[in-house]
Amino acid sequence: MDHNKIFIAFLEEAQFTKEILAIGVTQLYKANYASKGIYYQSFACLSTGIERLEKLCLILDYYIQHSGTLPPEKDIRSYGHKIPDLYKACRNIAHSRKIGFRFQYKMDENIHQSIIDLLGSFAETSGRYSNVNTLLGQEDKSNDCIEQWFYQVDMPLYNKHISPKRKAGIEQRATVIENILNQFSVTRFIAEDKIEVNSAVDASRRTGIWEAVAPYRQLYMLQIIRYLTELLMELGYKALAICPDDIPHFGEIFGLFYNDNAYFRSRKTWEKL
Repeated sequence: MDHNKIFIAFLEEAQFTKEILAIGVTQLYKANYASKGIYYQSFACLSTGIERLEKLCLILDYYIQHSGTLPPEKDIRSYGHKIPDLYKACRNIAHSRKIGFRFQYKMDENIHQSIIDLLGSFAETSGRYSNVNTLLGQEDKSNDCIEQWFYQVDMPLYNKHISPKRKAGIEQRATVIENILNQFSVTRFIAEDKIEVNSAVDASRRTGIWEAVAPYRQLYMLQIIRYLTELLMELGYKALAICPDDIPHFGEIFGLFYNDNAYFRSRKTWEKL
């Protein structure tokens, strides 16, 4: 069966977006104070994937409004890489079209919005080059996306979701590790918040925080992806009614992200089904 170029473009864009989001979500779980480069891998994939997913939603909305006509290039390019603005536009589409989401989840929480804003900052500003900028005498702490992530996402998640019992366990384990290792080891790391980690107790505490927070940072990211995925799928169904030859079944492509929170919590890696 021969498909037209519009179908192929939608299909390939959706497939690429799904794959790069899967990589980003997987890497987001792994990133920590001892492997900070993984943050950049994750942010690069997630910011690119979220932006493309949002723009697919905008293109489909225009296509539906104009009976199968695609939008002018300037309409989409006018957003640049402004992920928060694109996200707001997608929310407006969902509201105006009264989209009935299967997975009802409040997406206006501060942490969700912080994730959107940070990915937007990474995509738009010099944040991804913060170290190079420092070397060039242009230091701007507000553009350090890793440090912002630690304060605006990880620590709020830690304070919200981690029980006092587990927090006490992290501190107890850190004390035990210090007693065992401090006389035999040397610890030197620069953590996400630029604080030097120079003892076994500090390293153990940081590891405990990361292990506790990683499933939640991944869950919140997946909830954002699921929201946009579900919007894309619903718009796809409406577009299919206009011209079936132009529109692939987005549910088949993004089905991996169309799952409940329990499923999201059950896995760490997302590159493979």
